[in-house]
Amino acid sequence: MRASLSRLKAEAMRSGKLFAGVALGGALVWLRCGPIPAALLEGIDASSTVVLDRHGDILYEALSTQGMRLERIDPAHLPPALVAATLAAEDRRFHSHVGVDPVALLRAARHDLSERQIVEGGSTITQQVAKLLIQRAEGTRSRGVQAKLREMVLALRLEHRFTKPEILAMYLTLASYGNQASGAARASRLYFGVDSGMLTPAQAAFLAGLPQRPARFNPWRSLDAARARQHTILRRMAAAGALAPDRLREALDERLALHARQAPFAAPHFVEMALATIDRQRPARLDTTLDLPLQREVEGIVESNRESLRAHGADNVSVVVLDNARAEWVAWEGSGNYVDAERGGAINGPLVPRQPGSALKPFTYALAFEQGRGPATVLPDVPSHFPTAEPGVLYSPRNYDGLYRGPLLARRALAGSENVPAVALASELGISALMRFLSRAGLDTFDHNAAYYGLGLTLGNAEVRLDQLTAAYAAFARRGEWRQPVFIRGAHADQNILVSPRTAFWITDILSDPEARSFIFGRGGNLEFPFPVAVKTGTSQAYHDNWTIGYTREVTVGVWVGNFNRTPLRDSSGVTGAGPIFHAVMLAAQHRITGSIAPSAGAIVPRPDTVAEVTICALSGMRANAWCPTRAMEWVRVDEEALPCSWHHQSDQGPLTLYPPEYRAWAMNEKVVSLESGVASQASRVVRDARRATEDMRLTALDSPLRIVNPPGGAIYSIDPTLRREFQSLPLRAVTAQPTSVTWTINGQTVGTTASEKSLAWPLTVGTHDIEVEDAFGQRATTTIIVR
Repeated sequence: MRASLSRLKAEAMRSGKLFAGVALGGALVWLRCGPIPAALLEGIDASSTVVLDRHGDILYEALSTQGMRLERIDPAHLPPALVAATLAAEDRRFHSHVGVDPVALLRAARHDLSERQIVEGGSTITQQVAKLLIQRAEGTRSRGVQAKLREMVLALRLEHRFTKPEILAMYLTLASYGNQASGAARASRLYFGVDSGMLTPAQAAFLAGLPQRPARFNPWRSLDAARARQHTILRRMAAAGALAPDRLREALDERLALHARQAPFAAPHFVEMALATIDRQRPARLDTTLDLPLQREVEGIVESNRESLRAHGADNVSVVVLDNARAEWVAWEGSGNYVDAERGGAINGPLVPRQPGSALKPFTYALAFEQGRGPATVLPDVPSHFPTAEPGVLYSPRNYDGLYRGPLLARRALAGSENVPAVALASELGISALMRFLSRAGLDTFDHNAAYYGLGLTLGNAEVRLDQLTAAYAAFARRGEWRQPVFIRGAHADQNILVSPRTAFWITDILSDPEARSFIFGRGGNLEFPFPVAVKTGTSQAYHDNWTIGYTREVTVGVWVGNFNRTPLRDSSGVTGAGPIFHAVMLAAQHRITGSIAPSAGAIVPRPDTVAEVTICALSGMRANAWCPTRAMEWVRVDEEALPCSWHHQSDQGPLTLYPPEYRAWAMNEKVVSLESGVASQASRVVRDARRATEDMRLTALDSPLRIVNPPGGAIYSIDPTLRREFQSLPLRAVTAQPTSVTWTINGQTVGTTASEKSLAWPLTVGTHDIEVEDAFGQRATTTIIVR
């Protein structure tokens, strides 16, 4: 009986031990192989984003979601020097323990007891990774025995799930190296400016010492403490056989050159656009198209013009530079001063719609050239009235200087930026067609219909963006191909054919012709360069904005000057405000792209086979005949019918000029030197010829009573805010039976007397006006107009 009891007790003990063994084994398996919460590993590869220029220079670094500068290290490419230094500093038995090192724990406990305080934790690198993962996921740093046990369990499971190189890579990616730098790779760039794979043993040891106490060993504050820690680690590396004695001496003697403390933020408006393209998964680096040296030059140019800008009342400047061949932005200045919050410095100006004024005119001419017209097409620069969408309202455009120049070749009309011919051309083309053409050119800010903008669209009364208008100009430099610009390297660019190579050549040839614009702009100003540049200026209504945009074969530059709060400028136009900045930026951009500002050979756009140069009459634009007093060389279509000039003839009294009907009234009333393309010697004869050419009009008038031919009865006029008040005048003109004098009265007040063949300029004033004219014989005529 007693023996049986003994056997039962023995079996029970064996069963208990077996159960305990199984339970212990199960617990160990659970501790080692249990699950790792997915939240701890989520986003472990999320890096901060370093924004780089086209040459790899740092523009900015966007911090990671944890607010750190972070760059992931690849487990397959761990830098040997950094690995050796890190193991010497943190975990010499890393490759021999299972995540928790009992030897290290006992050593730490003995050390802590001897010091009577916690001076060593005994944590392995794997435990430190566990702590970092918990801290990242929960956002807090837990302490105490319970937290330590949790870290140990997680360390065991990390060792089961990941290889040693993967765990070491996690540590080298997540550990803090001070100054918001997470990971050795980012710290290597921050402190030494090199890739972690290029670290010397001295540099690697310096970095390996930082995670223990990042604040105490901060290189920018406590360099001596950081170096003392570095020397300790170097000696440990030598003791572990990672450094030979001679290499140890070299490392101890190496003088480390730390980078200065800085937080680069170049081209802030551009960087913000680049970062806005990033999806939720941020890349470690973002390679942009910006050229940082050129960007610095642009910023310097803007600053050097600051005093002049303030004299004109301009607080804001936007500048963009586009590489034509790649359709890439290489410089981008948003406001002139990003940190000037009082003046809207953070506003990204090139993206803000503003009125471009005459900078929009080239596209009216481009559309006309596409439809069969050319640089030799004659356009009317005479007093004209155009119907508008509002019944009874007429639009009477005026030129900037208040003058009318009669028949004007399209080349001179565009180059001289004359308003009246541009409006006449837009009237023929149709505003709806012009809006569609501008949309094809990438301008997408038109939020009203064609009737809303009217013929003023060609003069720039609609708001556009500087970046889009600059890209549209670049299409001419590419022989008519429009491409959507990009600011991220390798990004896809949409494209389409905007105009033919012939139209691109014509527009470019006109805008780069200094002689053609000299009658308005003169010579030798900001629009002339030592190399071919096609350029156009623009000034918006009431002088709120001024623009200068131009291009070479290589680059297109756009400049806007104004105020984001829409305060008008003072005595500033596209030439005087944006012009000087454009000139300096174009020189800098051309030098940067081509390496030279020496005169370049050939045209910006190669001459296509579809055009040929011929001699034309400088007045009519047709092929010159023997009696044309002034001639010019001009590009025409090779398939164009060569019609001889029908304006100039030989008569018994000598050469005779017969103007078409739309120019005869102008020819009678105007005695300007520029009637025949500005040649003074021809002026008197042109006036004489004009009088002879209009004799038929006089004969008709002999049988006609006195009548007012301008303004037409019931016309409604609007004060044009784009013109100076001295140019806001209406030419009063009457027809009489025979030459006499006429007296004009408005609202009962006499405003002047003039010859019946001349017009009288009357300054516009708002209101309803009764107009009366009386000749020397007492005949009278009346009309009524409204001025708004």
